[in-house]
Order: sequence, then structure tokens, then C-alpha cells
Amino acid sequence: MQVNERREEILELLKQKHKISIPDLAELLQVSEITVRRDLDLLDHNNQIVRIRGGAKWLDDEKIEKNTNFLNSRFQKQAAVNQEKKVTIGKLAASLVHEDDTILIDAGSTALEFAKQLKGKSGITAVVTAVNIAEELEGIEGINTILSGGAFRSRTTTLINPFMDRMLMQIYADKVFLGISALSIEKGFSGNDILEAQVKQQLLESGKQIYWLLDSSKVGKISTIRISPIREEHTIITDDGIDPVVKTQLENKCNVLLAKLGGGT
Repeated sequence: MQVNERREEILELLKQKHKISIPDLAELLQVSEITVRRDLDLLDHNNQIVRIRGGAKWLDDEKIEKNTNFLNSRFQKQAAVNQEKKVTIGKLAASLVHEDDTILIDAGSTALEFAKQLKGKSGITAVVTAVNIAEELEGIEGINTILSGGAFRSRTTTLINPFMDRMLMQIYADKVFLGISALSIEKGFSGNDILEAQVKQQLLESGKQIYWLLDSSKVGKISTIRISPIREEHTIITDDGIDPVVKTQLENKCNVLLAKLGGGT
């Protein structure tokens, strides 16, 4: 059984049983308890389950309903990390959007800060995959917002749409802005959720210019799901906290824009 299949099986078991122990999971899946713990830790990190002593329980619908404005507490906590850097990156990314552009906006806390900086733009068509970003853009004069639709993922407020590739076949945007969990010189861009990774891969094929938005704390990291290698035509927008040596290595592979705290590039 592949890693992702095993984790999907864990989710299905928890959905049926609501609560299960690590030893029981190890026996049912025919893997070690260490492997089960690793899987549960990742699923808990992704806000798909709740870790408890000795096992895990299903994430209650009630817990999701208590979240306000479609933002759960975990996303809010994530958004608060390195917020100043994310705001600065968002401002620089927004400066690249021109009148009458059609743009695609991925999910994520840095992408949300980018969306907040689009006020004052005119003639913009924004296709978005996250509910909170659609809410941020709602009613802003000069921006026509299109929500991709699909199944709602509360952890990142993302919509997962199995037919998104068909929708995106009809769109070739001027610019695509993607959030990401991790970037490695050797392994490229990676994330923690296979379904959200598929969305990002579809977005990569749907625009003329590709921009990756990530604060410097995510550089030099590798997550579970590989999304894309670093390509020459990509542009990475990060902050000036990046290691200078790593910055040079990235510049040898693609375009790099640095957002400096306090303004400037």
C-alpha cells in the first residue's frame, strides 16, 4: 500500500469508527506503530483529524462549523506566522498586476496577503481557488472574481474540484500566483496535501507567467508531496531574510524577486 493510500485508509477508518488506537491501526494496516504515528501526526497537522493520547479521532463537523468567516483556527495561526514578511511579499506581487490582467490566485496565507493588496486595480479578472480570498476580493470595484468551485477544505479554505482541469482548459491567464509550503534547490516545490498539490499542478499549466509566493522560512524545506521542479520561466517572490547563498543558487535556476521589509525590492 502506497503512503497516500494508507493515509486515505486511515481517514476512512476514523470516519467509520470516530476514534481508533495506534495499535489497532497498525494491525489493520499491517505497518509499524511508528509509521502510524507519523501518518497521524501529518494528518493532524493538516487538520484532517484530531490527535489524542494513544491514537486519533475524527475531526468533528461541529469543530468546522465553529470557525468564523470560513477560516479555522489553524489557518489563522498559520497566517500570523511571519505576517510582516507575507504582507511585504503580497505588496510586491500586487505591483506586478496590470490593468486588464486575468490572474489565477492559489490558496495560502501569503496569497491572501497578496489579494488584500489588489485594491485600487482596475479591469482585473481574478480566478481563485480559496473561499477566503474570494471573500477578500468580493465587492472590490475593478475586480471581477470567479470562484473555481468544488469540495471545501477547511484547513486552507481551499476548494478541491475534480473537474478543475476542464475549467482551466478554458483559461489562459496572464499571471498565476501560487502559495507553497516548501522549496528545495534539489527537490523543487512541495506540499503536504496530495489533492491541493494537484490543484497547483493544474494552475501551473494555465498561465503565461508563474509566480511562487513564499516567505524565506519555507526555503530549504521539503514537504511530503512533490509539486514541481524549479523551472527557468518561474519567478519566486520571497523576502530579504533568505540566505544569500541560497538566493544565488535559485537565481541560477529561475527569476527571484526580493521583497524588503520596510519597502523596496
